[in-house]
Amino acid sequence: MALHSRKLALIANLASRNHQDQSRFDQYVLDTLEKQQIQVILYKTINLEDLENAVKDCLEADIKEFVAIGGDGSLHHLINQLFAHTDDIAQIKLAIIPKGTGNDYIRNFNFKSKREIIESILSEKYTQVDLGCLHYSGGQHYFINMLGIGFSAAVVKNLIKYKWLGGLSYYFALIETFFRYQSQDISIELDGKTYQYSCFQLSIGIGKYAGHNMKLCPNAVINDGLLDVNIIEKVSLWELIRYLHTLKDGSYLQHIPSRSFQAKEVKLLNVSYLNCEADGEDIACPKKVTIFRKRILMPTAAN
Repeated sequence: MALHSRKLALIANLASRNHQDQSRFDQYVLDTLEKQQIQVILYKTINLEDLENAVKDCLEADIKEFVAIGGDGSLHHLINQLFAHTDDIAQIKLAIIPKGTGNDYIRNFNFKSKREIIESILSEKYTQVDLGCLHYSGGQHYFINMLGIGFSAAVVKNLIKYKWLGGLSYYFALIETFFRYQSQDISIELDGKTYQYSCFQLSIGIGKYAGHNMKLCPNAVINDGLLDVNIIEKVSLWELIRYLHTLKDGSYLQHIPSRSFQAKEVKLLNVSYLNCEADGEDIACPKKVTIFRKRILMPTAAN
């Protein structure tokens, strides 16, 4: 019997996107990893309780490598479950194989294919990346890619009714929200300096992309220890339609009323009533956002 020197948890989120081909894909990943003499335990999760039980089992078995098959939300929930059940997060290696409604975070790594992601996992090509921390009066929550307040959060709230459309669901939710959403007044404090805006969208990013490959935080770097803070101010519907395409490459900062900053700490003042999302997941608006530099290990593409 072969002796396995590596143990790895493969966690497939069956609640993400359309899973008609999910079982076949899960099996392909499982077979590929096991051919390299890696002991792989496959967990298929439907809800957060399933995920919590899987994480507990893995930590008890001293497994320190986790590969999630799903979207940004799958990685988001996995990270938060790990923080809830271990203090040794710096020793844990994480990876995401995109298979969800939103697959934006992985774009920051410039992988050309899912096969290349698997190859990086096999060769243990990992790099340290930043992690965002959301502060509440009752504790903390974590995000890996982007926090959105305003329009993007309203889209996320509408998204659930279109989940059955798979990859098209985000666009249907976006269109519905687009014609209804109104800008809101916000007050934020960036590293001690206070700003007030009539805000259509506030994006606080570690990664560049959100909302299906929209470059909302074009100056973000995943390991520089800074939060990229971008505000789209009150904008007319016509102006937004005219320059909607500039959200794809980040050039919206030059075309529509907007502001861009970088900070290590963001305080959100009197915005608890606003819609908020993190990594595409609907959450309560935090009081403060901070960043942990190079806190998580993720696979990196070959140069």
